[in-house]
This record gives sequence, C-alpha cells and structure tokens, in this order.
Amino acid sequence: MAWSFGDGFDLYTAVADAFNGYWDSGTPTSVTLVTGRFTGSRGLSIGAPSTAYLVKSSGQNDAVHHINIAFQQTGAIAGSSLCYAVNFIDAATTQCTIVFRSDGAILLVNGGTTGTVVATYTGAFPVASTWYSFECEVTINNTTGTFKVRKNGNTVDDFSAASLDTQNSANAYANKIQVGCGAGVIVQQIDDLFWRSDASSVAWMGDVRCYTRMPTANSSVQFTAVGTRTFVLGNTGGVTSVANRAIYSPLTLTYDGTITSVFITTSGTYTGNIKGAIYADGGANAPTTILGTAINVITNTSIASVATFTFSPITVVVGQKIWFAYCTDTANGSSVFLGSAGATGLSSTTTTYAAFPAANPTSLASGSSSVGSVVVTMSNAGAVADPQQDTTTTYVYDSTAGHADLYTIATIGSTPSSTLAVTTRAYMLKSDTGSRTAAVQLKSGATTVASSTLTLTTSGWQWTWRTDTVDPNTSAAWVAANVDAALIGPTVIA
Repeated sequence: MAWSFGDGFDLYTAVADAFNGYWDSGTPTSVTLVTGRFTGSRGLSIGAPSTAYLVKSSGQNDAVHHINIAFQQTGAIAGSSLCYAVNFIDAATTQCTIVFRSDGAILLVNGGTTGTVVATYTGAFPVASTWYSFECEVTINNTTGTFKVRKNGNTVDDFSAASLDTQNSANAYANKIQVGCGAGVIVQQIDDLFWRSDASSVAWMGDVRCYTRMPTANSSVQFTAVGTRTFVLGNTGGVTSVANRAIYSPLTLTYDGTITSVFITTSGTYTGNIKGAIYADGGANAPTTILGTAINVITNTSIASVATFTFSPITVVVGQKIWFAYCTDTANGSSVFLGSAGATGLSSTTTTYAAFPAANPTSLASGSSSVGSVVVTMSNAGAVADPQQDTTTTYVYDSTAGHADLYTIATIGSTPSSTLAVTTRAYMLKSDTGSRTAAVQLKSGATTVASSTLTLTTSGWQWTWRTDTVDPNTSAAWVAANVDAALIGPTVIA
C-alpha cells in the first residue's frame, strides 16, 4: 500500500505547531516561516544547522521513495556548504540522505548529511532566489540503489544514477524521513513538500503544489461558534464635520458571519447626531440597497472617543462587498475622523440627515473613507477559517457525542491538471473534564469518511487528519469538481 504525506506549511502560526500531531517531532530552533513560492502561501526558511527540523514516520517498510519539494537558495550559489537535507531512515539507522549543496548541486550520500557521496547532480539550482520544483526518487539497496531527479515537472529524468549503495541497516527499506540542515551559512527555503513511498515503485508526480482551502460557509452545523473578526475601515486623517453629508466606506469581507456593531473614531468634541447604516454593493463600486440601519444614534461624541453603532444581526459571507455609511446633522467646526482625502470612500450631499439612510444614493463623489472598524461575529465556518491557527481567538465547540459540522471549502483560481491527494485537517483541544474523543470528517458525494479517533487533552492543541489519495465516494482518482464539492468539518466521537 502506497504511503502519502505532504505539507504546504500554510496553517502554522509558529513552526512548533507542525509537531502537534501532524509531523511526529522536530526542532523549531533556527527555522522560520516565510513567504512561500506562491502568493498567500508559506514556506520554511532553514538558516542554521540541525539534524531534525521535521521528522515523520510512515509505519511502512518501503524501498522506493519520492520526495517532491519546492526549493530556493537566497544566498549566492557558491561554496560547498551542505545545507538542506532529507534523511531516509530505517528505525534509528539513516540509510541515505539527499543534500542540497550551496554551489547548486544536489547530492545523494550514504548515511547522514556528511556521509559518503554516491551521486552528484551538478547545476541543479543555478540561480539564487529562484523557486525550483524537484522530484527525487530514491531506491534503498546496498548494491542496486538508485537516485533520480526531475526538475520543474519534467517528464524525463534530469539526473539519474544507478548501482548505488543507499542502505546501512540490515533492511533494504526506509520508514521515516527527517528534514534537517548540515550547515547554517546559506539560507535555503522549502515549500510544498510531498512524500510518497511504496514497496517496489512510485509513479512520478510532476510539479506539485499544495492548495490550502479553508471553510467558507456552513452546510450543516451542530457545534457552537465563538469569536469575532474586526475589519478596519479607511485611513487616518481629519475632515471637518458637515451637516447633511453622507460618507460611504467600502469593505470586502474575508470571513462570513453576522455584523452587529461598527465603531467610528472621532476627534474633537462633536455636539450633534450621527446615524449609521450598512449597504449592499451593486457591482459598480457603489452602495445600493440598505442591509441594515443602526439601532442607535450617536450623540455628542468627545475628543478621541470610539463611538459604537449597534445593528440587528446582518448576515454576510466571504467575498461580499458592503458599504458602511454615516451622516451627521451638525457642522460645528469640530472634526469627525475620516480617511485621507481622495481615499476609496464616496460622499454625497444630496441625502439629508432626516432622510438618511436612503437606498441607491445618487450624486456620489470620490471622497474620504471612515476611520473605524466593522466587527463580524463568526459563523461556524468563519470561526475555523483562520489562515493560520489562532487557538481560542475563534473556534467551534460541542460535547454531544455524534454531533458534527460540515462546511463548504474555498474555490481556487485555476483547475489543477490532477489531484494527488486531499488531506483534511483540524486543530483540536479539550476544554472540559472527563474523557473526550473527536475526529475530522470529509464528505464526498454520499460518502463520509473520518480521521482516526483523537483522544483530546486539556494540556495542548493537537492535529487530527486524514489523507485520501482517491475520492472515497468513487474509489477513483480525484477530479477537480469533486474536490470543489467536498464538505469538511469536526465531529464528536464520545
């Protein structure tokens, strides 16, 4: 049975997060999270020697291993430092190691990072600060070992060597990898790591990219959501208050949930009244229908105060554009904080304070944007859609055995040519006394599958996860439409 395991490093707030049940162990010292090779992605920067940044056991005694990795060296392509390395291990014995040398060569060595070189792929990464995709095949054997490399998705070998000694234990296999670094003089970065192994052969994968797709909307929910997200409006700058002028500030939501409050900041002592409202966007960068009017009117705000508008809950979704608007009834020479002149807001003097808010406002002119913030109370999907785990800032919880949530997942900008695997992950913690077990689920079509049952603790967060190399609903290779339609979410086992 083939083994598959990968990481795009996008979910972690700190490197140590990787070791809480996903990777088996590791040493986060001198490893940092950096911008990955694609917009919005993250990678790891390795800049100091360590024998074990990341460790993962497969539990399978396989002879053939493929490591697919995105790699770049930010320092000059020069010297002979043995830097980023992947060790192939049988229990405690290192069979062989792939090493990225600072002069642009990729080595295969017998044993650990500083072992005997058995194959050298020169000129593998000739240009600094350039991302390359490498897929390396290693076969473990003491006489017929092999090392092959394909670069940037090539369909033929860029490098191949055979009849190698890649074995040090009594067994012609490896069941663990260890990501490390032999020297810290050159900074090297990795992203989109994928490890696949099998007893006799592994198909070539090509250039592999990890798409991290977060929940976007509730499909069916039984858990309770906790937490809010605050979206900042406008920029700093002062504009003198004007009676009967409405200010409209745009905002595109990156989470779904409900809006119940909006804050604005004032400067100076304003003696008058301010109304607030939230509008929909009609698609032409202008406010249209009214989604909600503030329950309260703000009166006589003082210098440097934060005034709060309260709304009956307004449901919003990821990607939705809204407009927050307010209108004052008094021009008293004091300032209401607004955005810098010429910012992204709009203003209108055709709607009087008495008539505000009015749908489909007209005579809108480019103007300033409010200084303040819109608070969104998270939906269940929004509460667990943080780009990197935020522990107890936003989350969902439940204690009833059998309860489960299912969420839709975010779309991606392009359709991949193929999908090697879908890994479903959840970060969990127990907050009550007694025993509690849970899992993460994936639903494809009529079929729901779950990760192994995780026994939760109060002492630390843990990852629960499963990897599906085929669609569980069809038992065939994943197709993009079925990935798009998949639902994911947590479940309480007991």
